[in-house]
Amino acid sequence: MADEYKPMKFGCGRYIQAPGAMTVVGREAKMLHGTKALIIGGKKALDATGAIIEKSLKDAEIQPRFYTLETDCCYETLEKLRDEVVPNEGIDIVIGTGGGKSIDMTKATGKGRDLPVINAPSSVATFNCWSAMSVMYTLDHKPLNRIWHETENNAVILDTQILANAPVKLFASGMADAFAKYIETGLLEESYTILNTPVGMYCSKVMAGTTNEIIFNKGEKAYRDCRKHEVTPEFEDCVFANVATTGIAAAVNYNNHALIRTRTGKGATFAHALYYACKAVYTEETKQWLHGEIVGLGCQAEMYAFQRSEFETKNFARFMQAIGQPMSIRDLGIDPTDANMHKLVDSMMTVWGQHPEEHRKIMYDCLQMIKG
Repeated sequence: MADEYKPMKFGCGRYIQAPGAMTVVGREAKMLHGTKALIIGGKKALDATGAIIEKSLKDAEIQPRFYTLETDCCYETLEKLRDEVVPNEGIDIVIGTGGGKSIDMTKATGKGRDLPVINAPSSVATFNCWSAMSVMYTLDHKPLNRIWHETENNAVILDTQILANAPVKLFASGMADAFAKYIETGLLEESYTILNTPVGMYCSKVMAGTTNEIIFNKGEKAYRDCRKHEVTPEFEDCVFANVATTGIAAAVNYNNHALIRTRTGKGATFAHALYYACKAVYTEETKQWLHGEIVGLGCQAEMYAFQRSEFETKNFARFMQAIGQPMSIRDLGIDPTDANMHKLVDSMMTVWGQHPEEHRKIMYDCLQMIKG
């Protein structure tokens, strides 16, 4: 019965995107009745944003308590923060800054205590500052499972000057990851029309297609601007696409994966499975590569899975190369021997949900096209 009334989590509460936006963290926390805030971030992120956040909170008469995250988003650290730090220190709001693992830990900590959550990331390498989910890892950096949170985040604050000052690799990874909502899911297929497609799935197709259009048309310029640490209209637009339009496209389509897998017939969804398989099986070899970078490489393989034209496939690969993405399995540090490729596919078949057996050959054949 509960599944009949399962809520869709479309939004992120209040969304603020502008140069200097980090200065309003205190204002937003005050609106959520915060009095003592736990701020979670990695060392580099706190070096970049900590002083701004601290001043903003103190100006709003909110006491800050900083926690430097030195692990992945893992249950051992979560238990310490959620079960010890939060109750023992009277924390009533949780704020995340930094990248994926810090933001995921922030969500897991705050939502685990039913507290308001504000995400103020220092990079947009994924859209996880928007999503109501935390990806959990083991202490030795292997993916473990996911926590699906019952409610959305209360606010997302994107200071685009801070984002532009971050390494361009992070921004480019976010653009690569954003393509997955259109390519990986198979929504680029012309067969999905408003007349034969569930409305949520069709809305996702439109929004995901918009994301692709923004990034394809403005992404290379935005990438060059980020390298120069310049906030330009193109950079702002691609930040919005990395987070907001990608987040909405994902949220309205979460319940339709089975439809996509069964109706396309000739394709298989596996770009995210490639990421988790790489991190599970080839953890050390792929440690330098980000989530979006590996997912983006998976999207290149998906172009073959969905039998896109040679022009479309090559144009996508050209764009990815222009923004510095890995172009092959070999680039990831994995020797693409037949044995290694089969090991990768074995993991891909189960790590991102169970795939039907007929997907095995599709995955293997597509990975051959990007093995390098």
